[in-house]
Amino acid sequence: MTSIRKQLSYANVMATLAVFIALGGGALAALRIPANSIGTKQLKRGAVTGAKVKEGSLPGTDIKPHSLTGESFQPGSLSPENLPHFGLANLLGASGTAANNVAIELAKGVCGRFAFAASGAEPGEAVMLQGSDIASLQHAIEGSPSITNPNQINVSVCADAEKPVSQAAGSVQLRFDTIG
Repeated sequence: MTSIRKQLSYANVMATLAVFIALGGGALAALRIPANSIGTKQLKRGAVTGAKVKEGSLPGTDIKPHSLTGESFQPGSLSPENLPHFGLANLLGASGTAANNVAIELAKGVCGRFAFAASGAEPGEAVMLQGSDIASLQHAIEGSPSITNPNQINVSVCADAEKPVSQAAGSVQLRFDTIG
């Protein structure tokens, strides 16, 4: 017992006591916090991430209007089958295959906007495109779809830097889904 007393100093005792208070204080606070007492004011900005939200617990009505963009979703995740899972079943619009209304003629490395016939597409709806193995666009990429006229999707098409694009009207088909 005397050998322990010789090694104990005021600093050792206080350091040990501080460790117990620090470790026990969090547990004590957790025991004393009433249920449902932590709210928005207590959370730091960015503290709640998608991984921390229980699946199916966030309905579409809890999402701020215009806060989600196409970049907010994984490619292919907003299929008609998945929309109800996200609480967005009421947003489902048209779905189908869009075909180019006019010939697509572009020189190497040049971009242009082209109209695609898309039955059921309505102005104001968001549109997602997928390639089609039926009749795909050769030597080009497509993107930036928008809907300004009923039953028509406007799509940006950019030719490959090495090859021009020359495809007849109706020869390019794109799968589309709209939500609105």
